[in-house]
Amino acid sequence: MISLKQFHFFFITVSILITGYYSVFELTRPSNPGFVSNILAGVSFLVTAGLIVYGFSVVKKFKQI
Repeated sequence: MISLKQFHFFFITVSILITGYYSVFELTRPSNPGFVSNILAGVSFLVTAGLIVYGFSVVKKFKQI
């Protein structure tokens, strides 16, 4: 059985990969031409950066537990 700690690491990693891929996808092949696609890519990039920061904080916190 997978532990809660391992599942959390897995889920954060998958979330980073999906949001990072989506931001690159919107920049290279926009779903909506123009400004909307750039906004979606920017928001996705910010979410990716936030998830990376959150991932590092979780790793730091789990080392203390």
